[in-house]
Amino acid sequence: MSKRVKNLLVIGLFILSMAIVLVVLILTQPKDEEESDITEDTTIAVMNYKRDDAATMTVKNDAGEFTIRNGVSGFSIDDFAGLRQNTTVMGAAVRCAAELTAQALVEEDAKDLEKYGLSADSPSATCDITFKDGSAFTIYFGIDSPDGDTRYVRRADSNDVYTTLKTSSGYMFYEKEDFLSLVVTEELTNNTAPTLDHMTITRKDFDFVVEFIDDSKKYSTEDVSMASSQVMISPVYAYLDITNSNAIMYGLWGLTAIDAVKAHPTPADFIKYGLDDPFCEVNLDAELQNYNMKIGNVCEYEIDESGEETTVPYSYYCYFNGVDVIFVFNVSEIPWVTFQPIDILTSGMTGNYIYTLDFIDIELDLPGDEPVEYHNELTCDIENRELIEATIDETVIEDQDYKEFYQFILRCPIDDLCFDDPDEDSKIATIDIRRDDGDGDILEFYDMGNNRVAVKLNGTTSFSQPIGYLKALKQNIEILKNGGRASEMLTVW
Repeated sequence: MSKRVKNLLVIGLFILSMAIVLVVLILTQPKDEEESDITEDTTIAVMNYKRDDAATMTVKNDAGEFTIRNGVSGFSIDDFAGLRQNTTVMGAAVRCAAELTAQALVEEDAKDLEKYGLSADSPSATCDITFKDGSAFTIYFGIDSPDGDTRYVRRADSNDVYTTLKTSSGYMFYEKEDFLSLVVTEELTNNTAPTLDHMTITRKDFDFVVEFIDDSKKYSTEDVSMASSQVMISPVYAYLDITNSNAIMYGLWGLTAIDAVKAHPTPADFIKYGLDDPFCEVNLDAELQNYNMKIGNVCEYEIDESGEETTVPYSYYCYFNGVDVIFVFNVSEIPWVTFQPIDILTSGMTGNYIYTLDFIDIELDLPGDEPVEYHNELTCDIENRELIEATIDETVIEDQDYKEFYQFILRCPIDDLCFDDPDEDSKIATIDIRRDDGDGDILEFYDMGNNRVAVKLNGTTSFSQPIGYLKALKQNIEILKNGGRASEMLTVW
């Protein structure tokens, strides 16, 4: 083949390829914007009213019967007078009927309505809707169609059978409680948070009552880092971590349920859902108001990766006093059913304000050491928040060094709660903290073996911790007595 012929073939192939590219570009170019925005509405209008033209709508289904009324205050259900209702969902349900559209006409003037579930004697659901102009209609909703996305529907004044989307007509299969608001209590803001005077939490898996009171006058939150103004007084006296305890102390505000089960429940309903003898009960007094929540039976359990039900609760039936409805709450909304007291405490056992202190006496009789006693004397000006002088066995300690040493005492760590009284002969340490008013705290430590000690707070067995804290305490006292600085103190043990 000559060179000229080869060149002609190459040029021909190039022209052909360019032509193909041009055709592809023409066929695949975007449509004109005006043309692309035009879509044909293929739905069929079954009802030609507007939502706000409706006066009443009564729905009957297997779950019961309810009537939504369009009044001066919007949509509502008379049976729920005094309860918070979800007017948005009600409006959507009324729109579904007043502006009902169909996807397709299945059969005109059908003779066998039973096969569609649309017989007047036994439809799947019935909607009777009246309008402000005096007109009234009945709509029957039937069984699901084979496509799975629609169900059969017809008006009572016609035997024409249509399909309508299940997503919109689903309102006709609701229980009336589905129209209740799931917002049970409003959230608090910084300006509305009340003083919590007294709270109790009882739980069937606790053999004690967890109890809290406001005790902010006894200590300063500046002295007890991250401490709440409330303290636990049962099963032990202990300070609360302001972060970890927040959901427990203030969780009764901002409650949102995942389902409403029964409005205006009867005593039989309380028994049915385990609320007559609840698994957990929270009772709170705050600024002359009482708040009470009962947590009954488990509603659902967690599902594992294989789709099997576990034994871990996912939700509970609950009743909040003042909102006369039995709700279902996710476990994450009701932390009182899962918390342990140790989870919400600060790491320290005591929290007396340093500027109120008179003296601290410390006695140590640690295994393998000679017994020692230390007397700490403090002179303070509480009005001016000033530590004038601090001594350990008459040795003057720099103010800032002693403040850091006192923080070490305040952080005497809670490792666990302990309720079993130790052998009195096993006591190995005492810390007696006295304020100017004569009150204070006494911590007594008892050797439990295995490098652990039990701790009595003011005569009550309350905590346990590693013995290493007491060894570090002794070393830190000796460091300060011998002219050392707080920066040299042990902070881990």
